[in-house]
Amino acid sequence: MKEKRKKRKDAKVDYKPTVPIPLKTSIERLSVITGIVVKDVADHLVVSALNSVEVISYISKCFQRDLRFNNTLYFGNTENPTVTKRHPPGTTDRISTRVSQNTDHLIGSIAYALRCTPHTACAALLEQAMLNYDIVNDFIRNYLVNGLDEDRLNELQKVMNYINSMDDTFEYSWADLLSLIAREVSAPITSPQEMVDEFIINNWRDNL
Repeated sequence: MKEKRKKRKDAKVDYKPTVPIPLKTSIERLSVITGIVVKDVADHLVVSALNSVEVISYISKCFQRDLRFNNTLYFGNTENPTVTKRHPPGTTDRISTRVSQNTDHLIGSIAYALRCTPHTACAALLEQAMLNYDIVNDFIRNYLVNGLDEDRLNELQKVMNYINSMDDTFEYSWADLLSLIAREVSAPITSPQEMVDEFIINNWRDNL
C-alpha cells in the first residue's frame, strides 16, 4: 500500500474564478505592460484586496454571516444583496491564479461570510482590487521601484512632475505614467530599465 504523500506547507492552491471579460482583459493588460505573468498579477491583486480595509468593508455589504476579519467584526445579514451575479452568456471567462495556503484560508473566510464558493469570493476580490485606485497604483509603483535603479527612478519622477505641472485639472499616477510609457515605446522591450531608457531618451529628454 502506497504511503500518502504529505502536502507541502508552502504548496500553492489553484484558483480559476469566473470573471467578466473586461475584468480579465484589464488584468491581462497589467501583465503585458509589466511583463509579470497573469497568475502572479492576479495573486498580488487578491492579496492586496484582502489587506485593504476599504475593499473588505465594501464586500461586507454582501455578507450573509458575521465574520471577524483582520481584527474587525463585520455583521452579516441574510437580507443583504448576494455577491453572486448572473451574467449574459459569453460575457465571462475564467482566469487562473495560484495563491498561498494562507491566502486560500482568508479567501475561505470571506466565502463563508458571503455564503458562496471560494472561487466566487476570489472573483469578487479581484473585481474590487481592480476598481481600487490605490491597489493598482501601488502595484505599478512597486513594479517600477523594484525594476529600476535610483537614477532611472529619479528620471521617471521628473517626467511625472513635468506632466503634472502641465495639467492643473488632473494628477497623473504611476499607473497613468506606465500606461503612457507603454503606448509611446514601440520597440520590443525586455526589462523596465530598457523601457524607461527608451522612453526618456526618445520622448522626454528635451522637456526635462
